[in-house]
Amino acid sequence: MTERYYGLLADYAHPQALLEATRAARAAGYRRLEAYSPFPVEGLEELLGQRSNSVYGFGIVGALVGAALGLGMQVYANLSYPLDIGGRPLIALQSFSIVTFLVMVGSAALFAVFGLLWRCRLPLLWHPLHEVEAFSRASDDRFLLCIRADDPLYERTGTALWLAERAVSVSEVPG
Repeated sequence: MTERYYGLLADYAHPQALLEATRAARAAGYRRLEAYSPFPVEGLEELLGQRSNSVYGFGIVGALVGAALGLGMQVYANLSYPLDIGGRPLIALQSFSIVTFLVMVGSAALFAVFGLLWRCRLPLLWHPLHEVEAFSRASDDRFLLCIRADDPLYERTGTALWLAERAVSVSEVPG
């Protein structure tokens, strides 16, 4: 039976060292990189290639669905149970605007929140990195770079040696 590995986790003491290692890894051709730090490191997101604005799309879709749902409910109710009061038309868009707006905003917020949770893969109850001792310090005082085993250039010993030249320590992450 072959053992499965998630990748290699390199430990750095300073954010600048993490940035330099990430830059060197990208230049060497590694693409499946993950970085962890106790605070946001400027420039790291661009190096990792994580520029996704898909949560905005979830919010826009939610707003459109909510507006259609809010307007549709009111039109359906007025056409199914007509009330002719004071010569008002059955479909009075001016009076429908408040409920339509409120349902649109609520739906956009729900879609955005659930879209964010889905894109962040939350709730994440367990991850292979939780098994590594060095990862427990990622939210305290360490800066970590993980090169995943599914990277096309990943070679267990070669990548470990490459990381060991730049890092304080290198840990193997079991899969």
